[in-house]
Amino acid sequence: MQVRYSKTDISLPLAVMSGLVLLSALLATILLVNRFDLAARMREQKLVENAMLDRSNEIASCVLPQVVWDDAVRHLDNKFDLQWARDNLGVYLHHSQGVDFVSVVDRHGSVIYNSIAGADAESPPISSKAPLVRNLLERVRAAEEARGPLPANVYRSGLPAPIKASSIMAVSGKPYVVMALLVEPDFGRSRLREARAPIVLVGVNIDADFLKVLSSRLLLDGLHFNDGRSDKPGEAHSVARDALGRAVVTLDWISARPGRKVLNDIGPVILLIASLLLSAMLLLYQRSHRIATGLVASEARATHLAYHDTLTGLANRAMFVRRLEEGLSRIGRNDGTVTVLCLDLDRFKEINDTYGHLVGDELIRQAAGRLAGQCRAHEVLARLSGDEFAIVQVDASAADAAALARRLCDVMTRPFELSTGRVFISCSIGIARSTDAATEPVELLRQADLGLYRAKQTGRSRYCFFDTEMDMMIGVRRLLEEELRAAIRSGALTMAYQPQVDGQGRLTGVEALIRWCHPQRGEISPAYFIPIAEQCGLIHELGIFTLRQAFVDSHQWVGLRTAINVSANQLQAKDFLSTVLQLVAETGVDPANFDLEITEGVLLRDDPDMHAMLAGLRDAGFGLALDDFGTGYSSLSYLSSYPINKIKIDRSFVANLSRDRASKEVVTAMIRLARALRLSVIAEGVETIEQHAWLSSVGCPDAQGYLFGSAAACEEIRRLWMSSECGGRSRLDHDIPALVA
Repeated sequence: MQVRYSKTDISLPLAVMSGLVLLSALLATILLVNRFDLAARMREQKLVENAMLDRSNEIASCVLPQVVWDDAVRHLDNKFDLQWARDNLGVYLHHSQGVDFVSVVDRHGSVIYNSIAGADAESPPISSKAPLVRNLLERVRAAEEARGPLPANVYRSGLPAPIKASSIMAVSGKPYVVMALLVEPDFGRSRLREARAPIVLVGVNIDADFLKVLSSRLLLDGLHFNDGRSDKPGEAHSVARDALGRAVVTLDWISARPGRKVLNDIGPVILLIASLLLSAMLLLYQRSHRIATGLVASEARATHLAYHDTLTGLANRAMFVRRLEEGLSRIGRNDGTVTVLCLDLDRFKEINDTYGHLVGDELIRQAAGRLAGQCRAHEVLARLSGDEFAIVQVDASAADAAALARRLCDVMTRPFELSTGRVFISCSIGIARSTDAATEPVELLRQADLGLYRAKQTGRSRYCFFDTEMDMMIGVRRLLEEELRAAIRSGALTMAYQPQVDGQGRLTGVEALIRWCHPQRGEISPAYFIPIAEQCGLIHELGIFTLRQAFVDSHQWVGLRTAINVSANQLQAKDFLSTVLQLVAETGVDPANFDLEITEGVLLRDDPDMHAMLAGLRDAGFGLALDDFGTGYSSLSYLSSYPINKIKIDRSFVANLSRDRASKEVVTAMIRLARALRLSVIAEGVETIEQHAWLSSVGCPDAQGYLFGSAAACEEIRRLWMSSECGGRSRLDHDIPALVA
């Protein structure tokens, strides 16, 4: 007997089921609204905590220039100068940075100076023997001992990170941010008398002004100090504690309740729409069943295309963001961790530009296969764009993330067999982790990108975890970009020139080196601001300034050769040759007196335009020198095919001559190679008489380095050259000091 169903038999169960679904949706909405409100409050509490920490770091950054300073070493360590401490610490920090008290603790732990509200005081508001202050001092001393003594010339060796520690504590019943900062030299013109340096203690009251700064940044409604009542409806609280876990100050504010607001605004409308839709679904169910079945199949196909990369078959950015959002919502329920790894293929652009997009696509597919082979089933691998990939890990430890990153770096260094032949690449990886469900996916990706940027900065084929310092460095970097742009256009940059000598120590040439003395930050290393110029598009302007100024200054020493560094980005400009020739005409110099120094990377691609560019420079009379020779590919093919007439042995080989037999053999081979190709050769980084003597003995008498003088102003070079021309001192003897300390 065939069973027949009436409309009631179908509609009643559907109506009951729809009602249950609607009720469940309503309950889920209420729970979700409460969770949104709770997440908003937790996010606000985290923002307040981070803002307190950021404010402390800002104050420390403003105080550091007064402490990490050669003058501070001289007046606080070498010989204590009360007036200097009063002017530069007590008075200055109070009036310029709002510091409430300052104490100076000498190397023996004794307090030798106190200032309260900019005036000298006999005793500090809090004893250096107090447990919390003692803890700060011990942390600074521990970091000082771990780092060891500073080298004689800090600027030349690379400025280390300043040593500091901070904590929130109660001082005389009031909340303070107290910081301990180690006195250190900035450019090494002053040295500490002993291994231990003085420590400067500064304190800033967490008062209404402090709170005003936080409130303006966080945009929190009604941010104020706790008045002793913590049960006001709608208020959130954040407790700042000292190092012993004791509450120092509590901040209150009216918490945003986004979930409740949305529910109140659109809840009735949603309910009405849901009821109408439910009725329509019951009426149209039978007629739409077959259509819906077909749509489901079509949707599955469309969804796959919408969430997967067509080239590699991996998840695309949309799928990645969805999985990341799911992971973040999951840790909100389970107190877990979400880790994002951003990965970029090193040298991909070079291969793609050289061999074409088809080969680039082939490389992307093979790379994707290798990456997928290293990921576990629960780890989501996606191709975000071009040669950028990303991975999501849920509930993975930092050690797990690092282990995966190492595997990926290792597997990507193996050769790739492409249709055009074998190629080698590597990958750089940035890693960001979050335990906060309120973290936005775009923010976690941004943090991983910063880690990736740092990994590329520090040498590539490696991984780097994100830390909050990177955010601060990005801000500083952007500020420096603007300041560098202004410095170039206002002529605030200067030139210095390092001597080059022959085997008898006679001055034969100089290398032009650009200098930037920042009005607030002091001397900024070219190794720092030149990459910034390359990345923000200022290198062309910077290069023109360098060329023009070197041309103009060379009139001070007619007949002496001048070497000028030219970057790859400058040479790639279509108008570079015409610009250089125009500068020659404007300044009236003879190109035969100049060597343009280029790096090996410029010559790697067999580019006809680059051949023509370099040939044009040689035809104009310029010498072409290959800088940092030996650190790149050092190929015979481009040495013979490009119009190079000089090579410059990199300082890394010279530095190892006295302790590494292999370096001597390599340098000897370079010199023989240069002689065989009829190229002149010069060594840079020569710092000892023994290095110069050995280089001269193997056929490289021409040298440059601190043994013969640091970079000096053009007036000093002119004086030396004129002295030589007039029969005075005609050589730089090894037993005299360098031209510039």
